[in-house]
Amino acid sequence: MLGAWAEHLSPTPHSSQSLAALAHLGVTEERAVAEILQRAEGLGLVVGAGARFVPGNHSQDVFQRLGLALNAVAYYKEEVHQDNTLARVVLTKPPRPCLLEEELQKQGWRAFEIDPTDRAFKRIVQSAKSRVVVMTPFLDVVGAHWLRELFEDIDERVTKVLVLRSLERPSSPDFPAGYGMLEPWLVAHGVHVYNYSIPRPGGVGRETFHAKVVLCDDVTAYVGSSNVTAASLEHSMEMGVELSGKAARDVSSIVGAVLDASTKYLPAASQVLGP
Repeated sequence: MLGAWAEHLSPTPHSSQSLAALAHLGVTEERAVAEILQRAEGLGLVVGAGARFVPGNHSQDVFQRLGLALNAVAYYKEEVHQDNTLARVVLTKPPRPCLLEEELQKQGWRAFEIDPTDRAFKRIVQSAKSRVVVMTPFLDVVGAHWLRELFEDIDERVTKVLVLRSLERPSSPDFPAGYGMLEPWLVAHGVHVYNYSIPRPGGVGRETFHAKVVLCDDVTAYVGSSNVTAASLEHSMEMGVELSGKAARDVSSIVGAVLDASTKYLPAASQVLGP
């Protein structure tokens, strides 16, 4: 945008929309252009005239040099510097006798190299310094006990967040059956509960989730098949990956969007949770 403006510099005021068009950017990038203009105004590079802006004194040379520098930064980030993503397999086997385990042993698989899901979850959350988010579409009574134990392993200063679905419909087949018994404890311990279950326009279907995620700050994340239920803990083969590095930050960004889209679920005594 800065390069395009430098090439077509004139005293004509520009809006974020006209500058985006000048730089051949899409409508979705107009918001970013508006943010750049606000920052540029604060630096004295442009002067605001209502919703439009005109270049400040000597801005053409600054625009050219700054555009070149920002392009260099973008190239370095996207093409040269690569944040490492570390992935570790997390596996819960069915209870013994287990044909899967027999087949894995034939392949030389070593059980001690891979954490079972419950152990991995515990290790992940114990390292949290600011926030832990658990996203599970299913929660039964056994899972409620498991989740409580998991949250109790977290430092009390760490923010705890639980994302569920169908909380607005107790009669729904996928209502999290373990939530009722867990709710008083969640309220008493300040756990933030979100309901990601949004009716679609026209009343046909809803926007919700089937992902299973445990996020620790934006540093470590589990993404896999394990629900917080008895089946996942005690019976089923469950597999996922524990991520760190860039992939964990990507998961954190997605979870942040989920929380923004979700409804903060406020049970009767939930004023403890704050706004």
